[in-house]
Amino acid sequence: MNTFQLEIITPLRKYASRQVESISVDTHFGQISIYAHHEDMIANVEISPLVMYADGNVYHFAVSGGVLYCLCKENKVQLIVNAIESYDEIDLQRAIAEKVAAEKLLIEAKSIKEYNQAEIALKRAVNRINVKEKFKF
Repeated sequence: MNTFQLEIITPLRKYASRQVESISVDTHFGQISIYAHHEDMIANVEISPLVMYADGNVYHFAVSGGVLYCLCKENKVQLIVNAIESYDEIDLQRAIAEKVAAEKLLIEAKSIKEYNQAEIALKRAVNRINVKEKFKF
């Protein structure tokens, strides 16, 4: 099967660099899947699940927004994200607690900025919960 080089980069480190068959993630265009030799593209990545197919296995992640770069000539994709957690790294109880806290902040927000920050925190927590609960093994 055709593969491409996937690099996942966070503000703190290079999270992963490996050959994969495909990835699926939500962008501002909607959900997209990327395969080997994809056309050049730049897309904003939404707070969403990331599904990666590699070595005949499926891997699930929660990403907290970022940018996706497809480089056809190099057969490479760079995914630069604010944060990423694999299925195994997600602490469900912590995510639930963060959801409750974000919901409280939404109600108590005193400015548009506070409301927007709480809304983003809520989306991140819900995304992590959904990845952990949807993809139970």
